[in-house]
Amino acid sequence: MSWQDIQQKTFTRWCNVSLQSRGRAIEDLFKDLKDGLTLIALVEVLSKKSVPRHNKHPRIPMQKIENLSIVIKWLQDEEGIKFVNVGAEDIFSNNARIILGLIWTLILHYQIGEDRDNDASTTPKQELLEWVRSKIPEYDIKNFKKDWNDGRALNALCDALGPGLAPGHKSLNPADGAKNNQAGIDLAAATWGVPAVIDGSDMAHPRVDEQSVMTYISYFRDIDPSKRVAGADAARCHAYGPGLIEAVQNQEAPFVVQTPAGTPDKLAIEVKGPDGAVLPSSGVGITAGDDGKFDVVYTPPAPGVYKISVTLGGQHIPGSVFTVEAREEESIGGEGLVLVFYSTTSGTNKGRSDNFNLKRLLEAKGVHKREDFVPWIPVDIMEKEDRDAPAADCLRRRRLCRRLRHAAAARGGGPSRRAAQREKVKEQGGDVFAISC
Repeated sequence: MSWQDIQQKTFTRWCNVSLQSRGRAIEDLFKDLKDGLTLIALVEVLSKKSVPRHNKHPRIPMQKIENLSIVIKWLQDEEGIKFVNVGAEDIFSNNARIILGLIWTLILHYQIGEDRDNDASTTPKQELLEWVRSKIPEYDIKNFKKDWNDGRALNALCDALGPGLAPGHKSLNPADGAKNNQAGIDLAAATWGVPAVIDGSDMAHPRVDEQSVMTYISYFRDIDPSKRVAGADAARCHAYGPGLIEAVQNQEAPFVVQTPAGTPDKLAIEVKGPDGAVLPSSGVGITAGDDGKFDVVYTPPAPGVYKISVTLGGQHIPGSVFTVEAREEESIGGEGLVLVFYSTTSGTNKGRSDNFNLKRLLEAKGVHKREDFVPWIPVDIMEKEDRDAPAADCLRRRRLCRRLRHAAAARGGGPSRRAAQREKVKEQGGDVFAISC
């Protein structure tokens, strides 16, 4: 494992600590920032401010790059953060060096702190190092690399902040660096809830990444040693997924809860609707997976704001209670949002004619004047996962029509396929207009 692998792992975990309150999680640091939404969520949590208006459902590269440009410019103008050679296109194209540099800049600004003692002659690294030296002077720490390899310094730091927690730190075997460091990491997490953004084996690595160690050790400077955490396993949980970000009425909203493997504590999910009533257990599904992972799904019966409590052993996990807004189910008739996907490379007369006629039809209906109007989306320049998204929506609607036809057949003929669709639209309060499946 190289220093870059260690840094990528540490920075990913650092981001996820902040994203817990938004129900998001990064799996691949170099790919998951490209639409701008996760980066915007991260920055809003760190700054406790809101980033200006942006595209919340970007489909094409231009929209994603625009989101990235908005957040980078906002960080520069509003937060006074200086970036060196960091551009939206670099993040969109998964440039590892640029993305790691971006996250390190955020760590320096929001966690390690720039010039905490107002001394222009010292750097954040020097200030953090002096703090460490003041706590464990007997180890004469001079860097954030090899001086942490054997694990004794980390355990000594835990003992300095919580006397009696690791009294035998001096007698630890230096040859067991990975084991010693992991013991210190587990001790800090259980005692104060210090996030385990780095592994013991990484700290013991001969080429340990300096920035990763600085990121982890900086957590110790900000804790209150007198405040011990209750429900240590709950503090180490993480919930994330689309169901904690947004939902749609009468549609399944899934998310994942990752708990410490082997924890004896019981996971509990409570979903309160807009009226304050708790959804019945039949409306919330929990499926246990491997290594403490649980798949959760709920179905909001009405539009509005939902409060989702996630507890382990009776203790709220980080981010809980989550607030999720469920949008009203879109009608399959004329009241629904109109999205048009087209090809920019159509070379046939029929293709050009179809585009022209459709545009004229929608303009006649005044679609372009609606508040929810979305410009036509060129499907041939979309990425595969974004092209598949509208296809999945179409498939869902086709399945709905199929169920309606089957229900009509079961009633002994019943209304025609199109009449059944009209009835379904009327039930949803929609306007019957150009229905097709």
